[in-house]
Amino acid sequence: MAEQPLHHLSAGHRRATPALFLDIDGTVREGRDDALGRFVNGPDDVRVFPAAVEMMRRWRAGGGRVVGVSNQGGIALGHVTPDQVAAAMVETQRQTGGLFDQIAWCCHHPDAEHPELARCWCRKPGTGLLIAASLTMSHHFGEYYPPYMGLMVGDRPEDQECAARAGLDFQWAAQWRAQADPDPAPPDPPAS
Repeated sequence: MAEQPLHHLSAGHRRATPALFLDIDGTVREGRDDALGRFVNGPDDVRVFPAAVEMMRRWRAGGGRVVGVSNQGGIALGHVTPDQVAAAMVETQRQTGGLFDQIAWCCHHPDAEHPELARCWCRKPGTGLLIAASLTMSHHFGEYYPPYMGLMVGDRPEDQECAARAGLDFQWAAQWRAQADPDPAPPDPPAS
């Protein structure tokens, strides 16, 4: 039997499903820890934002998929091992209650010494992580994820640029998490 062409994945029998693409560090979990003087380097460093978990729950309750996409260039630079990053992602998934349908990360960095670790299609603002995760989920769930139904949330300009390149709407992480509080505190009354 001949294989179906790739464009067939977004046609016919597959259900269009909204996808929420979330940057990890600084969006779902605390990023650079000023007290530690470094980024998340393993599972013991992981602290997720409760508001992010609530927003992920809401997206899932609406029938959407949740995808984590993260630049982890510390691997290419030798600051962290692939196993440490994987363990931190497992802990992130645990602390979010298993709300991620997929987590993908890029291990490359443009300052890496070896070209194989310096050049890639996956590092944001490139769209490779989003495409790879979408194809994996499409195969697994029998769905497709049209950009007009999706949203990307992040805390850095490369997240915003990645969303633009992928045709996704974008929201800044702090604004997105702020929506989790259904009853924000009223402003202080004016001083008399």
